[in-house]
Amino acid sequence: MKRYYFISTLIFLLAISSSYAQDSLAFKPSGKIIARSFFDYSKGFGEDDKSGFDITRALLGYNYKFTPTLQAQVVIDGAAGKTSSDGLEVYLRNAFVSWNDKGFNISAGLIGLMEFSVQETYWMHRYVMKSFQDLNKMGPSVDLGITAAYTFSPYLSADISLTNGEGNKKIKKDNSMRYAAGLSLYPMENTIFRIYGDIYNESEDLRDALPESVTDANYKNQYTLALFAGYQNARISFGTEYNRVFNKGFIEKKDYYGYSFYTSVKFAPKWRAFTRYDLVDSSTPDNFTAPWNSLDGQLMMIGIEFQPVKQLKIAPNFRNSNPDRSKSDQYLFVSVEFNL
Repeated sequence: MKRYYFISTLIFLLAISSSYAQDSLAFKPSGKIIARSFFDYSKGFGEDDKSGFDITRALLGYNYKFTPTLQAQVVIDGAAGKTSSDGLEVYLRNAFVSWNDKGFNISAGLIGLMEFSVQETYWMHRYVMKSFQDLNKMGPSVDLGITAAYTFSPYLSADISLTNGEGNKKIKKDNSMRYAAGLSLYPMENTIFRIYGDIYNESEDLRDALPESVTDANYKNQYTLALFAGYQNARISFGTEYNRVFNKGFIEKKDYYGYSFYTSVKFAPKWRAFTRYDLVDSSTPDNFTAPWNSLDGQLMMIGIEFQPVKQLKIAPNFRNSNPDRSKSDQYLFVSVEFNL
């Protein structure tokens, strides 16, 4: 009998030990290096006939997972901006802690925002060109603050954020904050409908400068509205969006808005074709004597992407741009992404 109890106890202890060992083997804290860069060659064929090479992103950082649900990340961008003499400027892009469990995803620090991150996923070619809101400076892609997202079901998720509002290049304390919320619906497989809005508190220090001929303006909070619909599967990705900024720079009735349509089709194992059309327009306050937005106009693009290996993408593309709708410029680009 004693032998029976001894063997039973030994088996029980071995089972617990084995289970613990399996749990320990299931996850080990680990980290990975982040290295990503975008560069291109371009040639203009209109009035802007300049040509040459450019680098628009050079990310280097590190991500570390402490537990299956907790991680931290630090990333610097060596090509985030340019000095007055066209030299590259280095900025801190990410420095955050993130927790993801039971449907919740919470991040705090210098974080990527949700304003147009979903749209970038469906556009699929961020290294070729920024998504519509980013390109037209409707909001920062990174800011200091906190975001929280929750997945209610496979058909519905929501997110909120509280940030400084100025982005990662102008981090300072002031009385202005940006409050944002988004709602994503997934009515059927591979399909998404999303609505996003934010309120940016008016601050005298952050107001847009007035034109020389204007001496006064009414100042109000700035608002953003974004509507998006997308479809994506293994072969095709499609997106359409409408975006509007109200009271740009906190100046009443200084609005701008626009549409973007894009699609990307995989037609061979290493090849994709893509196209995009953007339209931007603006409204002018009553006391402004001239249009204020130099980005008004249209953009048309068509290109092909070749991905010889997982870490490399090459995309020759042709663009037609007419910012003021009275003339147009054509450009040939060869865009390249390296992503470790």
